[in-house]
Amino acid sequence: MNLPKFLFVGTAKAGTTSIYHYLRQHPEVSIPVKETFYFMKDVLVDNHLPYPKQRPLSDLILTRDEYLKVYADIDKGKTTGEIGTGYLYHHRESIPLIRETLGKDVRIAMILRNPVDRCYSSYQHFTKDLFEDLTFEESLRAEKERKNAGWDFMWHHLALGFYAAQVRAYQEAFEHVGVWLYDDLKQDAGATMKSIARFIGVTPMDVPTAKTYNPSGKPKSALLQKFITHENPVKMVLRPVFRTFFDKERRERIRKGIKSKNLTKSEGPSPEMKNYLRELYQDDVKTLSKLIDRDLDHWINPSGT
Repeated sequence: MNLPKFLFVGTAKAGTTSIYHYLRQHPEVSIPVKETFYFMKDVLVDNHLPYPKQRPLSDLILTRDEYLKVYADIDKGKTTGEIGTGYLYHHRESIPLIRETLGKDVRIAMILRNPVDRCYSSYQHFTKDLFEDLTFEESLRAEKERKNAGWDFMWHHLALGFYAAQVRAYQEAFEHVGVWLYDDLKQDAGATMKSIARFIGVTPMDVPTAKTYNPSGKPKSALLQKFITHENPVKMVLRPVFRTFFDKERRERIRKGIKSKNLTKSEGPSPEMKNYLRELYQDDVKTLSKLIDRDLDHWINPSGT
């Protein structure tokens, strides 16, 4: 078994998809499955809600045998890894299983984003595909009820952004923990990826394709977006044909490419809402700043006042 030597544990909507695509272009790295969700399997035991309230079981690897099978035939010369989004948030369930399966020396990586921006981007993750009918404010008010009903962690827009306890838990449980910021990835993807490469133990290399993957935004055409993201009779007829000519990865690239071209930048939350969120997160951000030894004042005090 060539089990993962590194594990990105999150966070969602902070550039993990871009990091996945960049690392997959590295000749020394193998990521056979972007995220298995195996280490948070104890959270996914009651998957009875329809997508996207919960993930389809076909997207999840929930048994040890299934997980080991993913890495059974990987070249021993490759550095293997997984790019997860939910392990950071569900750290209580994930950490014990990661230590048991991969050991305490596995390299734990995470990328964090301004929690205010991440919160709104998380909301847009569902509005862009027309799965969310509530306004941003309404969705935040509904979060507790949805959480209690078992909705997927991606719907926990507010809760995901309280990073301090999540980061501290990994720092206390593992020998090697690296933290990067979405700000750095956006400003200089090349330098950020070289830093990540050194951390996971592979040769630093230039990013061949420095582009943004899985962006958020507002659909230009709601009709086209709904056709792509929702079930309909035409798709049911065309699906067998597409599956004949394109593998799963290729189909996913085509689908996401069309979706991305159909997006335009949204206006974002109101100034009042931004101020509310900054106040809500400010104590947690100050604690996080000390944990990772980075000045994060611009997250909660962008005007300097």
